[in-house]
Amino acid sequence: MHSGWLSGILLWLTMSLPAMALQAEQPELEWCLDDYPNRHNYPAQGSPYGPTVDFMQELAKRASIRIRYSPSIPFARCLRLMEQGKTDLMVRLKTDAERERFMFMLPLQESPPEILVIHTDSPDIKNTSELKRLNVMFIRGYTYQGNTINIIANHPRSIIIDSIDVGLQMLLKGRGDAIVTTEEYINRQIQSKSEYRDQFKLASLPLHDAEQNFFIYLALSKASPHAHLKERLEQAIASMIADDLMDLYGDN
Repeated sequence: MHSGWLSGILLWLTMSLPAMALQAEQPELEWCLDDYPNRHNYPAQGSPYGPTVDFMQELAKRASIRIRYSPSIPFARCLRLMEQGKTDLMVRLKTDAERERFMFMLPLQESPPEILVIHTDSPDIKNTSELKRLNVMFIRGYTYQGNTINIIANHPRSIIIDSIDVGLQMLLKGRGDAIVTTEEYINRQIQSKSEYRDQFKLASLPLHDAEQNFFIYLALSKASPHAHLKERLEQAIASMIADDLMDLYGDN
């Protein structure tokens, strides 16, 4: 009787120990995130879900790491934590010199172009001369692409706003003429409130440089204790791109 019990224990150990050892060998990295509807939803109760979460889980599998979700943390605070090495990863970022100072920026996909959003009743904007006469709103803390940055630097009537929602309210009240953002961001905000439906349109003026590509990035903190995993993450991303998987995780 005792020998049968002992045999059972030994069999369980034989089957369990390799899996436990493999899990122990896999480093755990924290992904700093907040609630980003339609990308990575973060409900008040429960775990994050959405296409970006699916992407991160596939990345973790291919890189032989484990992902730990941070609490829901505002974007700007996540950046500070990344600089301090108190969290490891962020995703769906754009890059600039300041971010590259404290994060490894690993390219994932081409970034969507920025657009001009105006009130439905406003005349179209077709050239930069027309744009210069208008009060144009730019979002504080958002990393714009190169051509848009030049427009911001040279625009005589810029208004800095804290969010797209603030900008849309200003358009409705006639306190601003246009918002510079992306179609993804503006569609998400318009869908969130019925008062915004059919109130806005896209201007014809293109802001992006057709000859220059910009990208969405996965960021790894240079101060992270796991910063040495940069090459492993790059290889995992390359394998996902080679398998043509990126479009499965949402159209950027």
